[in-house]
Amino acid sequence: MLDKIAQRNGLFDPAVCGGFVLLHGGAGVQDPRGPAHAAASKVIEGIALRGASALAGGASGLNVVKQCLFELESEPCFNAGLGSALQSDGQARLTAAVMSGPGQIFSGVMGLEGAIHPSTLALMLQGKTTRVVCPPGTAELARRAGLKSESPVTPERLARWEQAKKENHPHDFDTVGCVVVTANGELFAGTSTGGRGFEAPGRVSDAATVAGTYASGFAAISATGIGEEIVDDGLALRIESRVRDGMALESATAKCFSEARERKRSYGWIAASSTGAWNFSWTTEAETGVIPCRLLRS
Repeated sequence: MLDKIAQRNGLFDPAVCGGFVLLHGGAGVQDPRGPAHAAASKVIEGIALRGASALAGGASGLNVVKQCLFELESEPCFNAGLGSALQSDGQARLTAAVMSGPGQIFSGVMGLEGAIHPSTLALMLQGKTTRVVCPPGTAELARRAGLKSESPVTPERLARWEQAKKENHPHDFDTVGCVVVTANGELFAGTSTGGRGFEAPGRVSDAATVAGTYASGFAAISATGIGEEIVDDGLALRIESRVRDGMALESATAKCFSEARERKRSYGWIAASSTGAWNFSWTTEAETGVIPCRLLRS
């Protein structure tokens, strides 16, 4: 199940390259070897390039997270926004979170129905005293944000749901995520998901918890995979805590990866530190288009 490149590490000097962007399209891909996987990777590459270009052009780290998640949610090839997985009652309920490292501020929404951009609402909550919202508050947030009412359900996803009813409820558990490191080493993270697929109505993803999304002055992480396992391991916060306590990002993620293998976990993550170190890891059959992208300053 695990291959030789289940972990990758790198280092970009943020001051030299003007910051960088990491994106993932999920750990549980719908087509891990075929043309859909290649197409999804190509989509992510384009979004990453546009995000890195915006960052190099002076956009804030949080706005780059917003831009990348919005674009990822607009692509039906991922389990986020348009094309999200359906719960067992046939409804899509979306979850997203963002976290700003400089202020160490987390915000998110859970169970959004009738709209395709939960990340927009998560960002709206960054400056609020109430920063994690579920229904019925999500509907009011969507109205205030001016999000148009639209169904996340695509014909392909509906067909997958109908097939799942016949095949013992297979899970999708792919998610999208973004980590941004600015030129001065500030860190931001965001995650958006449609959930596992065919789960109990109202089931909440890890994405809008600090186990799935976290950023501080030390590290930023976005996770993907089986949410219950991510929560059980406190994954994102566990990686950040190890970096905060003095471990290099490569060592911290290697330790978490070793623990995940030992526990036979099915998840992955992207992570970066304020020094420009980056890592992505997965314990599933494949990752979808994990792209580290930076534009060198002229």
